[in-house]
Order: sequence, then C-alpha cells, then structure tokens
Amino acid sequence: MFVTMIAVLCRLASTGLASTDCVDEIITNSALDSALTFQSCLINGQAGLAKWKEEHPIYHSEAWRIQRYKCVPGDYKMIARHPA
Repeated sequence: MFVTMIAVLCRLASTGLASTDCVDEIITNSALDSALTFQSCLINGQAGLAKWKEEHPIYHSEAWRIQRYKCVPGDYKMIARHPA
C-alpha cells in the first residue's frame, strides 16, 4: 500500500503564542522510503519526524513547531494553509 507521511507545521508568533500560519509538509512516502508502511508510520512517525525537523533547513529553527502529523494511505494532495 502506498503511504504518505505529512506534518502540519506552525510558525510561532513573535510573542510566543500559537499562530495561525500553518502549512502541510510531505515528510516522506513509500516511493521515497521503501520501508515505510502504514503501521510503521503510525508507530515510528513521531521519532522520524523529530529527526526530519532537526535536519530540515527551513523548519529547523525554534520558530516552527510541529502541530501534528498524519499517515495517509495513498497519494496526498497538498493543502496550503490550515486553521490553527
């Protein structure tokens, strides 16, 4: 089964309060990582996501936080913005 892992990342406001500036970001999918299954995404997703954020040039800063992640069966179509 084709699986896509998506994170919803939100930029923190300068006051440190939650912001409504959130974006979807595709972290990986089965085509990029042949070991990714729906079950492994659900079980190991949080640890993999923390590593991805640490290594990502844009979202690495403390200005971004991971609001949530999801494992989606199939090919995911991006959504530009989310309500916080």
